[in-house]
Amino acid sequence: MSDAPSPSEGKKLRRPVEEVRAELLADADVKEQARLLKLPVEKYVEKILDYALHPEKPPAIMIVPDEALKQQDPQAPTVAEIETYLQKVVSGEVVVNPAHQPDGFHAKEPADRYGAALGSADELQGAKAKPAEQDLGLKKDSNFKG
Repeated sequence: MSDAPSPSEGKKLRRPVEEVRAELLADADVKEQARLLKLPVEKYVEKILDYALHPEKPPAIMIVPDEALKQQDPQAPTVAEIETYLQKVVSGEVVVNPAHQPDGFHAKEPADRYGAALGSADELQGAKAKPAEQDLGLKKDSNFKG
């Protein structure tokens, strides 16, 4: 099998691959993106070129609109439903209790183990975090609003 590009690959880019590669390697934005992704610039550029040469290749992650996702799976939550759920978790309306998340190692232990430390789900319902009643010695910074 040869390393020569197939005839269809020549139609994907308007300029020679080596020219595009050199331009991408010199581009400051490409270097910054590679740094943010914690990839070597050369590897990131090769990934870009791979997608440019093979536009039919599916992306590693696909963003699907809520409507299309609901057609595929009516039980899949929408972005708005996830946001509402997370707001309920933050407000204390939905209780996240470790007893609800069995780890497989302690499957036979009752939720009492957690209740002793955290309280029951009924006690936690609507509860909000209480501020510390003693000075913990933490320094206040410009981001602290309290």
